[in-house]
Amino acid sequence: MDKNSLYYINEPTCISFSGGRTSAYMLHKILEAHDGDLPEFAKITFANTGKEMPQTLDFVRDVGVNWGVDIVWLERYARKSRDDEKNKYAYDTKVVTYETASRNGEPFATLIKVKGYAPNPVARFCTADLKIRAIKEYLVDQCGFETPYTSFIGIRGDEVRRAVKLNGTIESGQERYLPLYLEGVTAKDVGKFWDQNNFDLDLPNNNGVTDWGNCDLCFLKGHKKKQSLIRARPDLADWWINQEQSLSKKVGSAAFFRSDQPSYKVMQTIALEQTSIFDDIFDDETIPCFCGD
Repeated sequence: MDKNSLYYINEPTCISFSGGRTSAYMLHKILEAHDGDLPEFAKITFANTGKEMPQTLDFVRDVGVNWGVDIVWLERYARKSRDDEKNKYAYDTKVVTYETASRNGEPFATLIKVKGYAPNPVARFCTADLKIRAIKEYLVDQCGFETPYTSFIGIRGDEVRRAVKLNGTIESGQERYLPLYLEGVTAKDVGKFWDQNNFDLDLPNNNGVTDWGNCDLCFLKGHKKKQSLIRARPDLADWWINQEQSLSKKVGSAAFFRSDQPSYKVMQTIALEQTSIFDDIFDDETIPCFCGD
């Protein structure tokens, strides 16, 4: 046990596991620092939106089994408030398992239906409502954590622009701590670890980065990345198309996840073309989601 390690935990702490290789690598380093035995006040959480790839869910399960750790699977469902509730929207956070976890976007679709419009890069309420607040409600209401609690987040040393904005800051009840950034761990380091490990995430490893990670066609991913994924799996766009089309007659442009890019229906239509006229027009970078890769 290394009490001087950047990964040592000595107070109530959340280990935020996104289901990707980077945050799993961070968990491995944390386990190393504790000789494989985490204290009871360290909680590993995975917040499921229902739009993660099946391989991601398999990987979360495999990490728990192979490393002998308890990973708490969470889902958060929105609803209209009752008359006795003061806020416009209410939420119910529940603990699920690998077997019972949603696989067809149910938590995400419910949130969009209740809100009445689609999230977008400016209003990323899906991240806040389905992940950050799900974890907070579980830790505070079910585990008795006091805020702010420490939250280990898997952002690497080669993600400096993201890291400097987050490390040590407090938001939504969590004090964000980025040990991979502090140690200088890079995507190459992460990729090398999984190349040598006895199990891995069964999704393409792009130098330690998983393009298919987090929500499958997350609107925060760059246009070229989304278009590439849809070319490989056109069916993945169906759920996103359904969300936009179900809202479009009611709220117009607010039904679309991006106003600066083609709709998911248009992207699906052109997905199987050899080249796309949109690739050069919409040459943008992926916008990071909350919990790293």
